Formats: sequence, C-alpha cells, structure tokens
Amino acid sequence: MHPLIGLSHDLDRSTGSCHREWAFDFRVGGRDVDEGRFHNGPVSRYEATYTDIVEHHRIVTTYDMWLDGAHMSTSVASLEFVPTDAGTSFTHTEHGVFFDQFWAGGQGREEGTRGLLDALGVHLR
Repeated sequence: MHPLIGLSHDLDRSTGSCHREWAFDFRVGGRDVDEGRFHNGPVSRYEATYTDIVEHHRIVTTYDMWLDGAHMSTSVASLEFVPTDAGTSFTHTEHGVFFDQFWAGGQGREEGTRGLLDALGVHLR
C-alpha cells in the first residue's frame, strides 16, 4: 500500500469523516478524487490531476474544490523536496483562484493545508 493511502485512512479516523467517493492514481496524468462529509457538515469534493512527478524532487498538481456542489476554487500546487544535511527541505507553492463567496481572505485554505502538512509530518516521523 502507498504510504499516503495509509495516511488518508488515519485522517478519516481522526476527523470523523465519511467518504462518499475516493480514488488515488499517483502518476503523471493520474487523478485524485476525494468526496466526503466531515462531522455532519457540508459535502466537500476535491479533484486533482498530477501534471509532473520527479521522484524525490517534485510533484505538481492542478485541482478543483467544491462545497455542497458549488465550485469553490481552481489551483495549481507544487511540492518540492531538496536534500539537506539535516534531512529534507520541503517547499509548498500554490496559486489559487477562489470563486464568489469562497474567497474570504484565503485563511481557511491556508489553515487546512497547514493541518494536512502537519499530519503528514507526524505520519513520516
């Protein structure tokens, strides 16, 4: 099993989410789909396509998000990994377009991304 699949299942247990649809195809051109409801809240949907993967160096993805069927955003994200004496330096860069009422300064998106990256860090230790 791919390590990120195990992380996803761990996050399900910790957040009380209920998946309605889930797919993970980690390759250039592959898709990542995750739709679910968290703590009886709204249904969120994430659809991504991997556009560039360089093993141990870079992952680039484009993705869209929906909340209760309303298109929230479209984004391009890059994850870069650089070996260092202390381990690995990680850089996450993202450009997003937020639609209509979903902009709200972007703080929620930053907090959500930070939470996911923190969970990944705990999982990798």
